[in-house]
Amino acid sequence: MEKKWYYAILIIFTTCGFSFSSWISRTPELRDALHASAGTMGVILLGLSMGSILGLVLSNVFVRARGGRFAIMTSAFFMFGGFLTLATGAMVASQIVVFVALFIFGMGAGMCNVAMNLEGTEIEYRIKKTILPVLHAAFSIGTLVGAGVGVLFIKLGVSVSAHLVIVACLLFVILMVSTRFVPAGIGKESAADKKANAEESAADKRLWLNKRTVALAIMGLCLAFVEGSANDWIPLAMVDGYDVSHSLSTVIYGVFLAGMISGRLVSGRLIDTYGRVLLLRVAVAFAAIGLLLVILKISVVVCVIAIFLWGAGASLGFPMAISAAGDESQYAVKRVSLVTLAGYSASLAGPPILGFLANSFGLLNAFIFVLVAICVAGIFTGNVAKIKKTA
Repeated sequence: MEKKWYYAILIIFTTCGFSFSSWISRTPELRDALHASAGTMGVILLGLSMGSILGLVLSNVFVRARGGRFAIMTSAFFMFGGFLTLATGAMVASQIVVFVALFIFGMGAGMCNVAMNLEGTEIEYRIKKTILPVLHAAFSIGTLVGAGVGVLFIKLGVSVSAHLVIVACLLFVILMVSTRFVPAGIGKESAADKKANAEESAADKRLWLNKRTVALAIMGLCLAFVEGSANDWIPLAMVDGYDVSHSLSTVIYGVFLAGMISGRLVSGRLIDTYGRVLLLRVAVAFAAIGLLLVILKISVVVCVIAIFLWGAGASLGFPMAISAAGDESQYAVKRVSLVTLAGYSASLAGPPILGFLANSFGLLNAFIFVLVAICVAGIFTGNVAKIKKTA
């Protein structure tokens, strides 16, 4: 059962990454169709951030009421509806419709992110092996495939609306079929749990939010910001800071993604052998060294190597924080929700802040702020150590 369950969640992670990068690949055409300035486009994209954060918050309610499987199935409807609305917005060139569409899609994506991560932590609990990094690698691979398909569709002259409708249908079908292999009720609050919660004192109800949970949320926030900043700013930083061509900047960004995927694919067995704390400290050191070399601007060759180190180092922090948050199953839903909310909020809100700093100090110098975030995350790495599961 666990094997089919694992493969289903692996497919769901991949599909979510594919769907996200699919519409991202068409944003330049969408912007032109909407006749939107950079500032207006930023406001429109805010709909995605707002919807995602709301979905992250609501996921806790859905999971506790009906379980992770139900939350993923519900999110499929939101993402499907969001994509169809986005296709309509692109067709009629309406900024308001696109804003609403991104809000709906973001709400579904946020809900699915928490639910699928919770399912991943429960599988880890059952099989006693580390799999969250591999699941997040699947998401990264999905983004690469989605971007590649987007480029292909552009070359073939497929319209934005048609592309989005195709992705919407694929997303909905794959998620609905995959969830058939996901056990119902994972994370659901049982009648006994509800009775116990009602009898708990106020102090007991706060046990889930301990110092370790807060530390994991801070670490997840910092390292998700490190990853999000790279995704948004590496190509531009290479052009502005290293004076490379646009095509080479894209290739260098691909090196970062290769580092991310490589780190996540090989880390599972290493974590099980050497432990979370040691592997995460090594990863944080790699990320810090890589980013420092990028900032120092020694040469393009050194930069490419450093970008790979940055990617490999940034690959483990967020999934490992989620794994640690799920150690105690009775608190897993709330803790995974909090860490996921912190991480995805940082990945959505952090890069625009970095852009603001870049206006004043330059993009490479603004990366110092990202380096500080890596160092802050390093302070809390001891909190990912496994603890005895009490349920």
